[in-house]
Amino acid sequence: MLDKKGRCNMRKTALFLIYFILIFQQMLFCQNVVKLPRPSYKGTLSLEEVIFKRKSYRQYENRALSLEELSQLLWSCAGSGVDGVTGATRVFPSAGGIYPVDIYIAAGEVKTLMPGLYKYDYKDHLITLVGKEDVRKDLIAACYNQSWMGQAPVSFIFVGDPTKVSRRYSVRGESLYLPLDIGTSCQNLHLQAESLGLGTVMVGAFSDGEVKRILGLNKQRPFCVMPVGRPK
Repeated sequence: MLDKKGRCNMRKTALFLIYFILIFQQMLFCQNVVKLPRPSYKGTLSLEEVIFKRKSYRQYENRALSLEELSQLLWSCAGSGVDGVTGATRVFPSAGGIYPVDIYIAAGEVKTLMPGLYKYDYKDHLITLVGKEDVRKDLIAACYNQSWMGQAPVSFIFVGDPTKVSRRYSVRGESLYLPLDIGTSCQNLHLQAESLGLGTVMVGAFSDGEVKRILGLNKQRPFCVMPVGRPK
C-alpha cells in the first residue's frame, strides 16, 4: 500500500496527465478550426446588376481564391443576418426557422488554407476541417466524371437533413420545404459569386451514395454541388 506521500504524488501525476491531454486536445482543435475574416455587408454592384449579369460558368482560370473571398461566399449562402421582427436569423429563409441545411467545402486552392474537406459553422463564422485530403477528384468521380469541375479551386456541397423538417411538416417538409431552403441558399451563392467577379454553376448530376460517402453523412443527403472559380 502507498503511504500518504505516495498517494499525493500519484494525484499530482494524474492531474498533470489530465492537463497535458486537455492541452493536446485544444491544440488539435485549433489546428482543425479556421476562423474566417469578417464578411462585408455592402458590395460594389447593385442587386439588379448582379441578377442581370448572373450566368452559369463551367470554365475557370488556374488561380486560387483568397480566404476573404471564401468567407464572403460562405456567409452569403448560409451565414447570419438580422430580421427586425424575429431577431437574429440567417441570410436565407427556412420553413419554420428550422434551417436543416449544412454547407461543406472541398477546398483545393485557397490561399493560406490547407487543402481538405471543411464544414461551415455559421454561428461563429468558421470552418472545421473534417477531412485532410483534397477530395475534389473523388467529387468529380461522384458527379459522373464531369472533369471540368477540376478547374475550380473549391466546390461547395449543400446537404440537408430531411428528418429535421419532417418532424414538423411531415412529407411536405421533406419533399417541398427542404428543397426550397436549399434552392434559396444556392441562389445566394450564385449571386454573391457574380458580384465578386467569380463564377459558379449548380450541379445536380451525382451519385447520392458516393457524395454521402465522401462527406461521411448519415441522415443527411446531398442536394447540390457548386464549383466556384475565376471565369475564363
